[in-house]
Amino acid sequence: MKVFKNLLVAIASVICVSCNYANSKELSKEGTTSNVLSTKEMHENRAAHAATMLPGGKVFISGGFKKGPDGYSQLYSKTSEIFDPQSHSFMLATSMSTERCAHAATAMPDGNVLVTGGSNGHHLSSAELYNSKSGKWEALPDMKAARSGHDAILLPDNRVLIIGGSSRSETFAELFDYKSRQFVQVIPAPINLSGAASIMLKNGIVLIVGGSVNNQPVNSGLLFDPKSGTFTETGKMSIVRHKSSIALLPDGNALVVAGANNRDWKGKYKSTEIYNVQTNSFSAGPELNFERFKLMNAVITLKDGSILVSGGDKHIEILKPGAAKFETIGELEQPLYYSTSTLLKDGSTLIAGGYANDVQARNKAWIFRN
Repeated sequence: MKVFKNLLVAIASVICVSCNYANSKELSKEGTTSNVLSTKEMHENRAAHAATMLPGGKVFISGGFKKGPDGYSQLYSKTSEIFDPQSHSFMLATSMSTERCAHAATAMPDGNVLVTGGSNGHHLSSAELYNSKSGKWEALPDMKAARSGHDAILLPDNRVLIIGGSSRSETFAELFDYKSRQFVQVIPAPINLSGAASIMLKNGIVLIVGGSVNNQPVNSGLLFDPKSGTFTETGKMSIVRHKSSIALLPDGNALVVAGANNRDWKGKYKSTEIYNVQTNSFSAGPELNFERFKLMNAVITLKDGSILVSGGDKHIEILKPGAAKFETIGELEQPLYYSTSTLLKDGSTLIAGGYANDVQARNKAWIFRN
């Protein structure tokens, strides 16, 4: 999950409770395509929320933001809800202790969910753990730094790497030890990337790309080795990009998707870049059909290795394994920014929340079937 400070300035939005909850148990056709189906609505309007897969295939939705009644103020949510793919409906879960958006929510091996940081008007250092069996929250020690728009990646040894979202280079990253429930600072990184896109590669190394330094987008990249606890720099991307996303390709390389330069809304990209694990370098990837940004949690790898892109525009695109270009295969009624996409066990995708061009967060959700 990857939203940062200027999000709150740029969009003047946030989240609160909405009581509009559809009664139909059936999926209904959305927009102009038969493969995008509306589900029941969430209990709240949400953007910059988090969506995490639970054991058994349900999806845990937490936090977010929307505009207040005056259209300018920001309302932050501490509520959570659970999507049931069998009934295509949401049920309320126990609320967090703190309102937060732009936080990270990491699925742990035992099915619990680690929630870290975020923002409710200022960066947060607090963390809490959701017990998926009891439905209760456990308070955790604070992180070493307040963070918003960061990433939290589960490592092979069950530690969690917390990256970015902090304004200080010496606190760029820290590790959460699940057994001791403690946060530990790691060796400082050579670059302090805020709001970068990151992913674990198949070799267990974490790739971190793009983002910004001192509010200026960059084309830098880093690798984190969990075994040595150290960072190294990658080659440079061809252009600066922030508010982008990243996904794994079937061959083990990574695809960096869209984003923007320092012109933000006027600087959105259709381009992608491929990170080559063997050469530690980037090359041009297939171009999207539509410019996109603010899609950090809306690009996923499907079971067949295809890359599905559903955020940052109303069109849904797919890059099939071995294909030279993206194909437009679905359409929503409006573009979605800071929405989430979650791959379900049956191979379909849950698309939830986000805000449209009117900067109003939505409580709508959809099932996409390829």
